[in-house]
Amino acid sequence: MSRGAPRYSVRLDPWAADYESGLGLVESDEEPWAEVDTAVEVDPGDWRPIRPGRGPRPATLAFVDGVRRIEHRLLLESDDDRTVFGLLGSYAVGATCVDDRARVVHEQVERVACVGGGVALSRLEAPVPGGRHTLVFTPQATPENTPVAPVQCLQNSMRRREAALGEALAAEGGLVFLDGPLTFLSESARPVVGYVKRLLKAYLQAPESAVLRRLRGGERSPLFLIRSQAPRYSWYLRLAPGRAIDASLAGIVRLETSGALGLPLVRELADVCARELPRFASSPERDPRAPQNLYPIGGLETALRHLLGDHLILRRAIESRLHAAAWG
Repeated sequence: MSRGAPRYSVRLDPWAADYESGLGLVESDEEPWAEVDTAVEVDPGDWRPIRPGRGPRPATLAFVDGVRRIEHRLLLESDDDRTVFGLLGSYAVGATCVDDRARVVHEQVERVACVGGGVALSRLEAPVPGGRHTLVFTPQATPENTPVAPVQCLQNSMRRREAALGEALAAEGGLVFLDGPLTFLSESARPVVGYVKRLLKAYLQAPESAVLRRLRGGERSPLFLIRSQAPRYSWYLRLAPGRAIDASLAGIVRLETSGALGLPLVRELADVCARELPRFASSPERDPRAPQNLYPIGGLETALRHLLGDHLILRRAIESRLHAAAWG
């Protein structure tokens, strides 16, 4: 190594290698454009970790999430030699509500036929072997005709269902955590917090960004305002301290809520999150995406995957239905 060359420390992304990295903080397509105001809670020169004091615990916390699965990929071939990409997919959405106990509520399963190129299929029905159930795939068309377009269509359909459930639960009272950014949630003055496990976009620049590495477990960053089409307040929180060999941003999540909420209420929400969420942080021994994949979310995902049904049985039902159509 030449004299004067920089030295590097090797650290690990603590998430299991089967998953995409939980760390990024680079420019991404999470949001095409956003102006960030870092002076909404404190002056930019006063940015430092915030550890909230004691405070009342919300009566109910609700964690909304969904799981999706591609049952079969499709290629639609027309008589004019056009090929269109599609898929048959399933998703399940629900919530874990935590008060004096934790329980999974409002589970719902949807099956969709997502096709690119603006092509809308007819509703597809596939009887499950044994004749007791029939799979029904509702058609959804997406304009782009690429291999990834149907997958994004499936993802967006699930996210819209999550947002609808989050709004309904917020109307009932309590604090709602919605998995991911609030992209599909209408601007509302209800207490819904977007919980972003993966840090994909660098919203903060130096010197404010340096605060993230200084956060300890249970500490949050000051608030900042994302001035996009639907303005949102946002902040970072470290759920738990990492190991000495972990990356310096391990265990940090980003949270956001509607810009329609007043600053005093948002500051209160941010403090509640810093007090409450660390107690749900998962451990590496029990979850490969620890600590970001909170225990109420991990348990919910397990329950929802069970509701999707046996993947091999569903594939056989779909193939039997398509085989009958091809030879009928």
